[in-house]
Amino acid sequence: MTDLTTAALAPRIDLAVTATEGVREMYSARPLVARAVERAVDAEGSLAAVEEVDGARSITVCIGVSAQDDTVAVASAVAAAVRGTDDTAAGATVRVRVGRLVAPAT
Repeated sequence: MTDLTTAALAPRIDLAVTATEGVREMYSARPLVARAVERAVDAEGSLAAVEEVDGARSITVCIGVSAQDDTVAVASAVAAAVRGTDDTAAGATVRVRVGRLVAPAT
């Protein structure tokens, strides 16, 4: 079992989420303060929020899906993809928020 830090795991989660079929957009789930600090120092951060408290991981991602996609199926696929990013993510609490529905391209 690997033991990735939350900082190392977050970019993997971003890639897994954006590669999931049905995900049209991914939005930041991280606190506004963390994003503001990264902007101030001109650093690029990940979009997934990964926290570890007392050895338990909590992962939150925000996605956008098309109105034609089954939101529940896409969210379930995203949660499975997140858990598959690392052995230590398998027991994590995963929250998938559908931030908005994105209109299909015409």
